[in-house]
Amino acid sequence: MSPLLLVAFGTALALLAAPRLAAAGWVARSPRLGVVAWLALSAGVLLSALLAGLTLVLYWDCAHDLAAGAWHFCLDALLGRQDHRARAIALAGLAALVLLGARLGLSTARLYTTHRSLRSRLRLLVRAAGTSHAVPGATVVTHPEPAAYLVPGPRLPGRPADIVITSAAVDRLQAEELSAVLAHERGHHEGRHFEATRWMRMLAQAFPGAVCFRLGARQVDRLVEMCADDTAARTAERLDLARALVALAGSPGPAPDLALDGGDALERMHRLLDPPRPLSLLQRAAVATLCAGGVTTPPLLAVLERTFLVL
Repeated sequence: MSPLLLVAFGTALALLAAPRLAAAGWVARSPRLGVVAWLALSAGVLLSALLAGLTLVLYWDCAHDLAAGAWHFCLDALLGRQDHRARAIALAGLAALVLLGARLGLSTARLYTTHRSLRSRLRLLVRAAGTSHAVPGATVVTHPEPAAYLVPGPRLPGRPADIVITSAAVDRLQAEELSAVLAHERGHHEGRHFEATRWMRMLAQAFPGAVCFRLGARQVDRLVEMCADDTAARTAERLDLARALVALAGSPGPAPDLALDGGDALERMHRLLDPPRPLSLLQRAAVATLCAGGVTTPPLLAVLERTFLVL
């Protein structure tokens, strides 16, 4: 029974919970909790699919016998002990498994390689053309378009954020606005937003047919910008950050995918100028409970199957 429940639970998360979460208004009031919710939802979908297959094979005798029989059938066919039709079926099944594994592996490797290459190119650019004297805490590169961004990479202990800002942005922004921009980028670094966005993008690339993962990748990109805005607002004026967002909006700069004006710029503007009321403690506790349930329910359902078998 639990494999069916796991499939139903994962399907409900992917087809029902994901669209509702994307349309929920509370995530703008607590974007950090919204990011956690998307990570929990994606983990719940993956765990449901994985554990459904494992429980089906390990705990159901008929499924176990079927899997073992299929394995021996394929092995005999590949060794020439079956007829040509059986050998073709076995080869097709083997090819499907290899292609699926290759798809997952290549998608993951491609994303890691892309990020590593991007970091290397940006750091090479910074070393070649940047200067750290004009703006403390950032490296200034000469570029005609105003832009500011954080060089992507994992947060390492004792290592400061690699913030890059163009000379055009330095010329256009006031001192208070520039400080707000740097605080925003440090917020990305301190919040480990790179890890969250990389995880969701990896899922979206590995499972392109899963709408929930593509939707989650877009939503997490949107929410981490709000998180960084909130972090910056602790030490800078919201109005200064809003002005900087307007000044930098639409400018590609040397790395457009990493620019400050990421996410929904208009939504961020409204949120900066008219901050939403934070979630209450009870509301945050309710969301946290749902997130925990999304991750823990699949293992509990899998254990439930084994418990019933023992009894």
